[in-house]
Amino acid sequence: MSDEKQDVVMFPGWRKELENKTYEAIQKKYYEEALLHIKKLEDFNEASHDIITAKVIAYVELARYDEAISLCRRLMREDQDHYYKYLHIYLTILFQTSQYQDLIDLLDEIFETETVPFEYQDAFQQLYDVSADMRASASETESVEHINHFIEALENGNFQEQWKLLSYHRKHEVDPYLEMVKPYLSDTRLNPVIKTGILQWFMEEKVEEAVEVEKFGESDHVRPGELSDVLDTSFAKSVIHYLDDVEQNDPTLFEFLKQILYRYLYIKFPFVPQPTQNNVTDLGEAVLLLAQQYLQLNEGVDKHQEATPEQQEWMKDIEQLEKIYFSQIGE
Repeated sequence: MSDEKQDVVMFPGWRKELENKTYEAIQKKYYEEALLHIKKLEDFNEASHDIITAKVIAYVELARYDEAISLCRRLMREDQDHYYKYLHIYLTILFQTSQYQDLIDLLDEIFETETVPFEYQDAFQQLYDVSADMRASASETESVEHINHFIEALENGNFQEQWKLLSYHRKHEVDPYLEMVKPYLSDTRLNPVIKTGILQWFMEEKVEEAVEVEKFGESDHVRPGELSDVLDTSFAKSVIHYLDDVEQNDPTLFEFLKQILYRYLYIKFPFVPQPTQNNVTDLGEAVLLLAQQYLQLNEGVDKHQEATPEQQEWMKDIEQLEKIYFSQIGE
């Protein structure tokens, strides 16, 4: 209100006339007109609690929800005598605008820290219960939409889309979607990296049912709940143990070669061989030679020439699979 208006007194008759016009406009659903009358009352600090409530109602009816919410929040802070009335309106706006989680979170806090007056208890509890039902229904709908999108991506999508959706679903239970997803573990068209991600999802959820997995022409039935993760297999542990000396002498090189080993076994998983002295030594040396090559250590030396024929085969296999892995990641 301007200083000039502060010096002007609103006579009771004028105030009463504006109040009546406000209520009449609200009753006739002339909400813009009601706000004009309210503005005049506010300019002279003559807006009563009922008039301010009418202003909130006008905002809501005009779908000016942000302004209604902002006003409610201010009134809840400043008008403690009518705090629960404004809180009720505020909660109702949250419900009408489908902000169910915000409503639930707020009422959780209120129920825990405040004693709600008796006359508001049933209304607040009803808003809470219905919002919880609506939120659960919305979550279920969202999940169904996401899984349908995921299945469509497994059929036709690119690697990035498949991986993004898989990462989302791995935060949720697999059981409702198990029968829909498991056939893709044996689908020869699906990228082996995505297959490993799906299998890890099953492992995290301790799926005990045997599922068929196909990779690189090899197929087998496994029970995900009984599998060890990539670097926890006896073969991976044996190779890492073989390379212990590298860890002591050059921790950076050791971490890098462990990444190479992980990527290779990740693509092959769960088809990991049983450890023998020969295959552990050969793969360990192959990974070490490739790590040195990638880091340009001993530059100018042909690592394949240093390797035995068996180690060269491991190196070729690793390099071939790394091309598959990085070509997909980089699409």
